[in-house]
Amino acid sequence: MNATETNHPDPCSEIQPGTDLVERHLRYLETMVGIDSRSFGVNEFPGDRETPSDMKEILQCASSYLKEIGFPQVRVNQPEPGQTLPNPLLMAEIPVSPEKPTILFYAHLDKQPYMDDGAFKRWEGVAPTTLRWNEDKTRAYGRGAADDLSGVVCIGLSVDAALRAHQLRPPMDAAWDALPCNIKVIYETEEECGSHSLAAQIEQNRDFFKDIDCVIITDVVNPATGVPGLTASLRGIIQMNVEMTQTNSNSGLDAQTALYKLLARLIREDHSLAVEAIARADAPVTDEEMDGLGRIPTTVEDLRGAAGLIPQAALTVESTIQSILKAQLRTSFVNARPGHRVSGSVIFGRAGARLTFSGPVNSSGFREKLLAFLTARNRYNLEIILNETASEPDRIVFDLQAVAADKDPHSGVTGGPFPIAELQVARWIDAMIQDDGAPSAEFVNAIGDDAKQISLTTQSLNVSLEGSASLFSKPEAKAIVEIRLAPGNESATAQAQLKEFLTTQTLPGFHLKIEEDKGASPWRTGIAHPIFGMMMDSLERGFGQAACLYGCGGSIPFVPKLMDALGDAPPLCLGAYDPESRMHEPNESMSMVDLLGCARSIVYFMHQLKKF
Repeated sequence: MNATETNHPDPCSEIQPGTDLVERHLRYLETMVGIDSRSFGVNEFPGDRETPSDMKEILQCASSYLKEIGFPQVRVNQPEPGQTLPNPLLMAEIPVSPEKPTILFYAHLDKQPYMDDGAFKRWEGVAPTTLRWNEDKTRAYGRGAADDLSGVVCIGLSVDAALRAHQLRPPMDAAWDALPCNIKVIYETEEECGSHSLAAQIEQNRDFFKDIDCVIITDVVNPATGVPGLTASLRGIIQMNVEMTQTNSNSGLDAQTALYKLLARLIREDHSLAVEAIARADAPVTDEEMDGLGRIPTTVEDLRGAAGLIPQAALTVESTIQSILKAQLRTSFVNARPGHRVSGSVIFGRAGARLTFSGPVNSSGFREKLLAFLTARNRYNLEIILNETASEPDRIVFDLQAVAADKDPHSGVTGGPFPIAELQVARWIDAMIQDDGAPSAEFVNAIGDDAKQISLTTQSLNVSLEGSASLFSKPEAKAIVEIRLAPGNESATAQAQLKEFLTTQTLPGFHLKIEEDKGASPWRTGIAHPIFGMMMDSLERGFGQAACLYGCGGSIPFVPKLMDALGDAPPLCLGAYDPESRMHEPNESMSMVDLLGCARSIVYFMHQLKKF
């Protein structure tokens, strides 16, 4: 679109770094980053808040934001009684004409936990609620800056630019008919904790969700910084909190060791998912799709870097772009997080366990023999750290650490092709000791005949990225078990399958308490509808380079729920942030080139959209 075609200035001319328009929206971004709208993961450190936010402050800010842009109708919907916490839905619209198409925009206002202590060491000593910029102002840091406040501001910026191009400002009048489409916006406040009331709130507001021609979702990652992608698939998620307790005092195992042995059985030797019913349901990837994955503008080094994989660590799949992306986008995989630390949706780069060997222990050479045993089973070449912490005539204690990555990457975006330290530690412990508590033959061969009389107990360690380790303050044997579900699965079915697997694999003499947590089905869309081609063209114009069809290994519970509610409305998932954003991790950041490129793309799309 240009000025000649519309008799108006190019609406994207002001969506450039440093313009008054962009700076005004960035000030709102700064304000919203400054609001603690975590929907879970509170009480992370002494003095932290103890209950999740009621979202009133962030909703009030977002309402003011949309009203200032020019939305004449903005309201906050309260969910029906019965919810554990109020997680309202902000709804806004600019009604233009029933003869014109209607776009529904989606982003979310809630955020992940900080994943740090009260000194915010991993945020470079700056509170995550403070927006700070790099030197050339191409990247802004703060919790939620990318996920998903970049999406919130991207929507606002694009609508504002379209209104200004037509010289339309509030109050609303007949001139608003110049807009090319009707605009509806929803900002959710519970996406990070599972969108549990979203379907019910959609049902509460059926009139608002009528006659939607397409949905634009600004909550996915682009394939590379400044490279636009149109996401056509998402993995789903199931997550369970498990706790192992001992029911038979005659068992030769303690509860934590029994839990480690259970976790070890979640994966096969090649690190693939051992819950066969779920793995078997993954939709096959066609030759054409594999060819498309190979054309994604990235490298093996970039993909390893996004996960923070240490240089010597091996992949769990072939070292090609296609194999890595297939594992990240179209393969179900499992992640486990033992202990009690706040975790969000991440894979811990380091794992640790305290190993206590009791009995006729000969400490001479024991550490070297144990290290050799572990090294022989270190299939993926993780860094192994083994420190002796106590030695007595009948007892020797080691703190074991396994390092796979130098950060804690997003489990959805990066998970699948990279080894998970927590699960490798579980497999090593499983290899040391049999189900009855007796040392394994392999362990005895490695340590010596005296090891036949040795017993092993374990404790999970709270390990920092810097390498410090301590026991958890609570002794219970707990873990979070998470599976990212590839398209082809369905969350309720997969939850039942995982629960059955965990129950049947629990050793005799122990009881496993299972508490179901998150659940969202995977999603995949065809791209035959002409609206997808229109968006691909708009992305190329908005970013200044060719767009690619892409997928996301992460999960957006909203998408399948909304698609079920809206029926045939095509979903268009766009990236307002990039792989370098470190969403869910400390030092999360927003990329300006992706924010502005996405906003320009939406404006171009709005002006070429028509009813089909």
